[in-house]
Amino acid sequence: MQNYIKDPNKIYKKSFDIISSEVNLEAFDDYHQKLITRVIHSCGDTSVMDDLFISKYAISEGLKSIRSDCKILTDSEMVRAGIMKKNLPRNKVECFLNNKDVQRIASMYNTTRSAAAVNLWKNYIKNSIIIIGNAPTALFRLIEIIKENNFIPSLIIAMPLGFVGAVESKEELIDLHNSLNLNIITIRGRRGGSAMACAAMNAIGLIYNNE
Repeated sequence: MQNYIKDPNKIYKKSFDIISSEVNLEAFDDYHQKLITRVIHSCGDTSVMDDLFISKYAISEGLKSIRSDCKILTDSEMVRAGIMKKNLPRNKVECFLNNKDVQRIASMYNTTRSAAAVNLWKNYIKNSIIIIGNAPTALFRLIEIIKENNFIPSLIIAMPLGFVGAVESKEELIDLHNSLNLNIITIRGRRGGSAMACAAMNAIGLIYNNE
């Protein structure tokens, strides 16, 4: 068996050193470099930086929202569990997927449980941070609610993945950003997932914690 690094701090440092050697982030400020590096680290693929879409004020508005003790809404328990809460001590991180009303709503509207759970976000969307790491249907439903009610969150981190609806839902989000000036972080194409969405949020949390 090969000798391998066991010290977690050395593993992180070497990982980030490798990322720095393989991608040129000089065009980005320090905050964007930290976020992009963590997203790359979460998936082991430096090419994702070519598909990342980070709106101009996404990180700064995310930090501002954290400081105001905003609520953080997630589309899955996996995403909720992946948020480093030690860096967000005053922010409540919530997922409504297992709420008792979700299955009833899903059956009523013939939709997924993930999309049904988004209906329960309506009272919390304004000024919140929203993280979608799994379900394109959740992002589609969020976009519908924003259009119908003009509920504007502080930041949307949306990285649903897959072959059905992932590409289209994220492109609709980018279009909505362009029309409403939403603060968003997303990744074009089929790629995404909980780890990448959490990495983006955790990068902002770490920046906040080190201010």
